Amino acid sequence: MRTLIHRWSFRGALALLAALTMILSACGAGNATTPNTGNSGPTLVTVHHANTLIPGEFKWGEDSTGGMPYIVPKDNNNPNAPYYGFEVDIANAMAKEMGINEVPTQITWSNWPQGLQSQQFDFFMNGWEISSDNVQQATSSIPYYVYTQSIVVLTSNTTINSFADLAGKTVETGTGYKAQQIMQDFNTKNPSNPIKIVTTDNPTPFTDLDSHRVDAMFLDTPIAEWYGAHDPSGKYKIVGGTNQFPGYYGIAFSATNPNTPGLLEEVNEVITNLWLNGTLKNIYQNGYAYNSNASGQPVKEPYDMWNDSEACIGNFILIHPTHVANCPPFPPTAGS
Repeated sequence: MRTLIHRWSFRGALALLAALTMILSACGAGNATTPNTGNSGPTLVTVHHANTLIPGEFKWGEDSTGGMPYIVPKDNNNPNAPYYGFEVDIANAMAKEMGINEVPTQITWSNWPQGLQSQQFDFFMNGWEISSDNVQQATSSIPYYVYTQSIVVLTSNTTINSFADLAGKTVETGTGYKAQQIMQDFNTKNPSNPIKIVTTDNPTPFTDLDSHRVDAMFLDTPIAEWYGAHDPSGKYKIVGGTNQFPGYYGIAFSATNPNTPGLLEEVNEVITNLWLNGTLKNIYQNGYAYNSNASGQPVKEPYDMWNDSEACIGNFILIHPTHVANCPPFPPTAGS
């Protein structure tokens, strides 16, 4: 995060304050949700230092209105840092590995292509799915997470128990989400009884589901788990399992930005190291933020994002790649 520094009249004090600021910013100091990784293993890939738009920092595009567990602004439950969420933790870890600062940069999620093209940020990292459509608009890093899709309904719902049951129902998802494409593909194959798709840039909280304007939510499992299965009110449930339609999250770069080739190489090196030294696993397995319980009190809520499919990330790292079978397909034009 950026830290403001006031001018001091004493040169020695200024130098000390600047040094402390760089250390705290790179490590995500004050962020109650950034887990202490405790990684002491060696860096196995040399991280180069390519140019970013602003020397000494990388700006990453995100939409903090999209909700947890990705990135959201601080609130009464989490007051110790400007932002929190698992992608904030990843950005902090990346900045530490690169020796620079990280700066989250707000943009409406569906406008990420324009943000990249206009160079509002160095790259976009906010649940960006490495899909055949997305890689036609951007250059992708190697993946940093294996996601799936889930269906969320009200606990009282007894008519929707699987994806096939969404036919003829009104279902909401985020604008431009992979879930939207999946439902559109279903409708192409089932024109006589299509899913009635509703999209929004802000699918959380589930207000349209609460008001019965839609019958179900269909979106990425991390969102479904945080706002659905883990909701302290108990009014939601996930149906049909949490392993549907797996795919990869990656970091999107502009193909026309002259900095992209060097910075993409550097980011792939960083993801490789964070995978090899256990930082990514630690964030997904042990990372957390605070949510409100039924009494309005803050309670620790784990990201709870680690699953067996994450082993597939090892297939893409730059050194010592693994050869895990039965992994999601990867768009052939993605990556570098």
